[in-house]
Amino acid sequence: MSSKRPKKKLDGLTYEAFRRQIKERRVDPLYIFLGDEAYLQERALRSLCETIDEAGRIFNVGVFTIGADSGSGSKTTAMQAIDAANQLPMMSMRRIVVVREFDKIKEEEHELVLDYLKRPSPTTTVVFQAVSADQRRKITTALMKACTVVVFDSLKDDEARRWAEGYTKLRKCRIEPRALDRLIALAGTGLSRLVNELEKLEAHAGGEAITEAAVVELVPRSREHTSWELWDAIIRRDNKRAMRLIKRLLDDGDTGAPLMILGALAGLFRRMLAGKELLDRGASFDEFSRAIGQWREGATNWKKRLGGTPRAEIVRGLHRIAQVDNAIKNAEATPRLQMEYLVAELILPSAPRTGLR
Repeated sequence: MSSKRPKKKLDGLTYEAFRRQIKERRVDPLYIFLGDEAYLQERALRSLCETIDEAGRIFNVGVFTIGADSGSGSKTTAMQAIDAANQLPMMSMRRIVVVREFDKIKEEEHELVLDYLKRPSPTTTVVFQAVSADQRRKITTALMKACTVVVFDSLKDDEARRWAEGYTKLRKCRIEPRALDRLIALAGTGLSRLVNELEKLEAHAGGEAITEAAVVELVPRSREHTSWELWDAIIRRDNKRAMRLIKRLLDDGDTGAPLMILGALAGLFRRMLAGKELLDRGASFDEFSRAIGQWREGATNWKKRLGGTPRAEIVRGLHRIAQVDNAIKNAEATPRLQMEYLVAELILPSAPRTGLR
């Protein structure tokens, strides 16, 4: 283990920076993985586990999902994970303990975790893992301070496009540029989804290039794509279509769907604001495309939509999305009702922005 921890940005190490650190065998005792790019999180964990000899991994790698069934009829607790972290490694220099969904650790176990953060085992690396963390909580603040933070943010369209190009080259597969554009538009930028779709398209292509027609035929729409449709319905004041789309999004998801949809909408509205400001100051089409992460037909469609959307309306939408996000996290009304009320408000920009309490 390195005695000197690498300097990191305030928002944490990137996946690439973490991978370089692990490749150099500079392993820290405490990490916190944050972000909704699950594919890269799992690849990062795999890289970390590979620092232990393969024969010893079965004894020295433990994964604990807080609140999940522990296999004995009880729920997995932080105490079980901390007990494992305090054990000595077997036939290895190090143990690795992964604590998934640490944001579900109960209040009565916070002190146990805080004590461990003050005196972590010198022979164990603990990885606290979650999509997001409420930084208003004391335990989150302590984790962010004590751990090396690694951030796995969702990729932008151009980043996902470059990743997909590299992935297909490694597999000695070809994909047409327009097919790749359409794939990103339909599947979104989540790498787990892109891997699945690319493997399916590669098998269908049978050694030939993946075409746009094949993408349209084989790739279903993702939640992100439906979020685009939802925004389109909102700015067109198409109440029936918008409510139908939000119902579809909520019905297709799990209990975490409302926050995922809000995240997609927030990202969409932020790109809208960036694009709107560029259009207002007469930026080039290339600069506009890069800012919104859309290309060719996608960028042209965005430009048409944004041209007739007032900037103030986009800002108002972002403000309301943030309010609803906070309301859902604080259990104000039901998440479904909050989402439906939000969509109704966004369709009627002149309505009072009071929200639900």
